[in-house]
This record gives sequence, C-alpha cells and structure tokens, in this order.
Amino acid sequence: MRWLALWMLLLVASGAPSADEDGLAAGEETAGHTDEEVQEARAEFADIDLNGDGQITVDEILAMQEVPEEEEITEFFETYDRNNDGAVTFDEILQADHDLREDAEESDELPVEE
Repeated sequence: MRWLALWMLLLVASGAPSADEDGLAAGEETAGHTDEEVQEARAEFADIDLNGDGQITVDEILAMQEVPEEEEITEFFETYDRNNDGAVTFDEILQADHDLREDAEESDELPVEE
C-alpha cells in the first residue's frame, strides 16, 4: 500500500517547486495541489531514498517493506527516469509529471473527428 501511496502522491506533485527552490506559503496551492500534498510526496520520496543521495534506485525500491510488482517498478523507471541513469530524482518526477500533464492538456485541445 505504501508504494501505491507514493505513486499517487508523486503524481499530485506535478508543478511543484523543485527541491532546491523555496517552498510555497502554508496552504498555498500549485497546479491544483496543496503544499501539504507536495511535502508529503517529498517525505515519501525521502523514506524510500535509503542512502539520502536524492535518488531512488531499484535496490532501494526492492528494500521496501512492501515491494511493488516488477511491472510497477519498470513502469516507474520508464516514466520518471528521464536521463536513463537507473535512478530517479524528485526533480525528474516533477519534470515527467509536468510533461505528462502538458501532453494530456494538448490531447484534450485537439478537435475530435466525427
């Protein structure tokens, strides 16, 4: 369940400031998500980042108490490992989610052929 919670929280974090930027004012929203949601996603990320290097690796995921299915791990890295280095940073997650959101918005704007 923890993996699913992280996945969902990371998805809601899109549009949030990167880890090295100033946070939002208390209660302020970004891209429809509250500062609390973003902070919770960062905390979940940090919990999985066992060595504290700012990256999540397959080994760190496999060390979780509730290990996700292999397909979920593969999908996570295919979606978020933007530079294909075998590790995912919080900034990569933010960028991937931003791009996914933009792609979805562009798809919604395309005229529907009848």
